[in-house]
This record gives sequence, structure tokens and C-alpha cells, in this order.
Amino acid sequence: MSYSALSLIMLLAQFSPGPDMLLLLRNSLRHPARAGLWTVAGIACGLSVHLIIVLVGLGAVIQSHPVIYPLLLVMGGLWLTRLAVSLLKSLSFMADGTAGEATVAPLPDRQAFLQGLLTNLSNVKAMIFLGGVVLQWLGPEAGTDRKLALFGIVIGQALFFWSLFVLALQHRRVRRLWNRSQRVLTGLFGAGLLLLSLHAVWQGTARLLHRP
Repeated sequence: MSYSALSLIMLLAQFSPGPDMLLLLRNSLRHPARAGLWTVAGIACGLSVHLIIVLVGLGAVIQSHPVIYPLLLVMGGLWLTRLAVSLLKSLSFMADGTAGEATVAPLPDRQAFLQGLLTNLSNVKAMIFLGGVVLQWLGPEAGTDRKLALFGIVIGQALFFWSLFVLALQHRRVRRLWNRSQRVLTGLFGAGLLLLSLHAVWQGTARLLHRP
């Protein structure tokens, strides 16, 4: 697999529907760009942790373990469920129209960062996906230079393209659409995140109950 092929695969994965993207959309639309950029930083740090786990060989161990992997699925799903419920509860305090934006409390940098970090870390399937792509690209005898190049590609382009995405969401036309439809969009973000989280909990629980 070439460098360009790896970059394209990772780019498609990073912009595919999932917990990270739903959170990034919500924080970038509901708050100024600063909150979105701190969310990006948190997601990238979580991605770094997943990547390190894969590179040191723990990813395959976790995936094949009869207890650890399903337990991580359940724990991650519960965190995402908590986040989804908080989004849905916020609907009662939200009104469509420009007046609704003025009542939004600012999202602290630390909170935006932690939301991004914990949401990414809770998505155990991201680590499994990384393991499949990364190990195939590295090959059995990859040296330190190739591993560093991999790290730079995955994390570097995540920071770059996600940050561009956040800034694009600040365009006045996008903001006007958000002001008109924030209740509907927040409801969709929350419902989508809830479905993803409950699916993770269900998968993890099923694996725990049916393990040998």
C-alpha cells in the first residue's frame, strides 16, 4: 500500500459518520471555532493513543481477548450514551432562531478537549480499524522511520483537515442554517450518537454473555 493510498483511506475514515464527527459537528456549530478546534485537538490525542496501542502490538491482544475487548465496548458505549443523553436534554433549553444562539453558554477549552479525547478513546472500533489498515501498510519488518512517517500522516492530516472543516463550518451561511434549525440538528446529532452508543453496549454485552 502506497503513502497516498494510506492517506486517502485515513481521510475517508476520519470523515465517515461516527461519534467523532457527530461531536465535532455539534461543538463547531453550537459554539465558536475555538471550541471546535479544541475538540479536534482532543480527538487527535485519542487517535494518537489508539495508534500507539496498535504499534506496540496491544491492539491484536485486546481484540482477541474474550473479556477486555467487549468490556471496553460496553464502557465506551456507556460514555457515548451519557454524552448523547446530555445533547438530547439540552433541547429543552434551546430555541430555533438567532435568539437561541445568544443563550448558549460558552464551552470551556478544557471541556471541549476532554469531550473530543474521551469520545475518541471510547470508540474501540477505531483502534481495530487502525490495526487492520496500519499493520497492513507497515508490513512485518517496518523500521522506526516508517512508523514515524505513519504517525505523521495519520495525526497530521487529522489535525489539518478536521481544523479546516471546523473553520468551514463558521461560514455565515452555515451559521444561519444552524440558527434556524439548531433544535432539529441537535436532536439528530443526539439520536445518532445514542444509536451508535447503544449498539456498542449491545455488542459488548452480547460478547460477554456468550464468551466460552
